[in-house]
Amino acid sequence: MAHWEVELVGYGRDDHGDVITDDGEIIGVWSLVDDVFVTFTPNGTDRNIFSEPFVGTLCAKIVDWHNNR
Repeated sequence: MAHWEVELVGYGRDDHGDVITDDGEIIGVWSLVDDVFVTFTPNGTDRNIFSEPFVGTLCAKIVDWHNNR
């Protein structure tokens, strides 16, 4: 059983990567901006819809967004 709903692939070693759900669906990309903010850009768009200094808050917003689309 997974203990997470989304994963920021490569977070902690890279400055960007895929965002995947616990069932393996790639739903967008994350990026680190100025070593402070982490953004989320959904697939099919070229603009981020969330930008947060805390990864947990960003992930919660991504999960809410994904569950409500």
